[in-house]
Amino acid sequence: MNNRLYSALLMLLLCTIMPVHAQQWDNYRNNLRDKNVKITETNLPIVFINVNGKQIQKDSYILARMKIIDNGPGQTNYGDTIANPYQGVDYEGYIALKYRGNTSFTNSDKKPYQFRTLKTNVLPDDGGEKQKADILGMGKDNKWAFIAPWCDKVMFRDLLSFELGRPWMDYVPEGRFCEVILDGTYYGVYVICERVSKGKTRLNLHDPGEDDGDLTGDFHVEIDRTDQPYYQSPNHPWSDINGTQKTNFWVKYQYKEPENDEFSSLPADTKSSLNREIQNMESAFRSNNYADPVNGYRKYIDPTSFMDYMLSTEIAMNIDGYRLSTNLYKYSVTRAQKEGLDHRWKMSLWDYNIAWGNANYNQGQYTDYWMWQFNERNGDPEQVPFFWYRLMSDETFVSELKDRWQEYREGNHSDQRLFATIDSLANVVLAGGAQERNQQAWQIIGRSVWPNPYNGQSYDDEMNYLKNWIRNRLAFMDKQLLPPPPPRELGPVAVKPESFTHDVVAEAAPAQQTTTMTIDANRSFYADTYREMGGFPSDRKITSGNYNLLREGETLTYELAPYDQNNVIFLNKSRGIETAVVEFETPFKTSELFYLCTAGAGNGTMDVTVNYTDGTSETTENTTVRDWSVRNPGANETSPALGNVNRDNDNTSSDAHDRLFDYSVETNPDKDIESVTLTTKTDSPMISVFAFGRVVITPTAIDIVETDNRGELSPLVGIYTIDGVRIETPQRGINIFRYQDGTSKKIFIK
Repeated sequence: MNNRLYSALLMLLLCTIMPVHAQQWDNYRNNLRDKNVKITETNLPIVFINVNGKQIQKDSYILARMKIIDNGPGQTNYGDTIANPYQGVDYEGYIALKYRGNTSFTNSDKKPYQFRTLKTNVLPDDGGEKQKADILGMGKDNKWAFIAPWCDKVMFRDLLSFELGRPWMDYVPEGRFCEVILDGTYYGVYVICERVSKGKTRLNLHDPGEDDGDLTGDFHVEIDRTDQPYYQSPNHPWSDINGTQKTNFWVKYQYKEPENDEFSSLPADTKSSLNREIQNMESAFRSNNYADPVNGYRKYIDPTSFMDYMLSTEIAMNIDGYRLSTNLYKYSVTRAQKEGLDHRWKMSLWDYNIAWGNANYNQGQYTDYWMWQFNERNGDPEQVPFFWYRLMSDETFVSELKDRWQEYREGNHSDQRLFATIDSLANVVLAGGAQERNQQAWQIIGRSVWPNPYNGQSYDDEMNYLKNWIRNRLAFMDKQLLPPPPPRELGPVAVKPESFTHDVVAEAAPAQQTTTMTIDANRSFYADTYREMGGFPSDRKITSGNYNLLREGETLTYELAPYDQNNVIFLNKSRGIETAVVEFETPFKTSELFYLCTAGAGNGTMDVTVNYTDGTSETTENTTVRDWSVRNPGANETSPALGNVNRDNDNTSSDAHDRLFDYSVETNPDKDIESVTLTTKTDSPMISVFAFGRVVITPTAIDIVETDNRGELSPLVGIYTIDGVRIETPQRGINIFRYQDGTSKKIFIK
């Protein structure tokens, strides 16, 4: 019998004679919404795992058999292996299988796994041998992981970080989407992924002492919790850049290469040598001359590798960054000298499923915080190591970090290339129906799970939320790390009075009679004629304090509607006020439209559609509007601290800590805006929009001299519309090309 046909029949037989049921509730939450999903065909590799009904464990491996069907890039893989017996088999054999992960395990119904490829059907603990295998073209190794996208509903946040970081870092894990069938039951889309580990195609570490007995490496540690053996740093985390210690907290370095149970078989001083290498690094950071380029911290770490880790962590706003799943590795001095390597500590990437705006705690949903400053805001037991604060107090490191970010933005982190990467990853799970099958099995989209800050009702919703979040995050980082662009002229936009739908600002008591709506429960704002402390200003002008939104030297002052009439555009889905159209007094051109707003009963989410006079529209989806009751100011608070009044009894807040926020959307500077349509996307939160602002575009008057005899050597100095508005590139219609010799040429583009 043909070998491939035999393998297919064997796999079918295994699936037939073994109990076809999911893992039991006490070991695996049997919460599949549909246990009968079948794969007819798919663009993804199909992974069959058979454990013969045996319970998969968290702390120890069980024996399993695995087969991966993969017919190659661009080819279709078929779930029916009997009808399609001649498919490509990427791997077939025994594996040691167990669960992995911390919060990704405890808070997910779809569990992540790790596995080791085996030579025979005997586990290593029972005397069996591990065997390296090249899984899906990722290089030979025997340590592998199954990432299980759960709360990450686009299913590629980990891979996005890996793909963006790979061109910059010495090693970043590879991963491949696949669909998993366990004991005959479909369990959805997974990612088979390399582990950050020792192998030759990975960190490529030698055994300690292998290089002429050198015990200065090779080592690999992971900053994480206490669930694995670890070295505890004697240097406490800092709560600020001035070195204030948080003496109740410690940083733990888990032993990864070698693992703790391997020290007994290695040279006697291996463990203490590894600990000493960590101590040497930290001591250099603690020294008074820590920034010395020769004898300071640069003697012990590769600063570029640390910058790359930092930028990867910060762009994703990874709330676990620096303090959990943080991998450091190094090579021995002797080996480095022989092979031309760098013996200093380097970093790699791991665990980004609750990054990229996907966590509703520790500020994970916001775009205007630095994660390296985590300790200043949070009391989580796992803190950011002090040396990150030390790095950010070194002017040279900060300058180099800014230069590195400039390189990123000119490379694969440019807007165009970054969003193309996102679309490419999404297309992999969409093209062959894998996302739909995963949704059928789990029905994850449309229900809120830990720790989602946003609950989209479709895959497109989730994609739009991610993209909008990234745009805001890039704007924040560009503002902090790139040279400041020139200031623009900003100004308010006049709104037609009938566009305001409700009155939420009490100008006098009783508030019940001078307002028509609340901003949260029974609360409204009040004017300074009601109470001075925390009141809206009498001149109805609020100047933005949003240093993330505005460029250096810019001032944006909003003009509010009168307090004795409707003064807010109010949205609340649960009250049936889902959409509002805001009409402006006069159409205008701008490159950026600002809006002043706040949310109540939690963060709100809304779409902003800009409507032009030519009948076209552009929509920015899933803008997150922050909740009004803020006691820890961030980057996008606009107003001074405000107060609130209870409309039922006229009691005012005891202090003034409530806030307004402003956001913006990019617009087409060549078109006139006549209105915007606002649409709330969340049920309970109330969104109140108070005013609008814009970048003022002033037409430039130029003389048009139509000539075909312009001197050929005269350089182009600008391109303008027929109205005299300068533009970056020619547009359809009439364009005015102005040259340095004073001549101009009218050019029509179809």
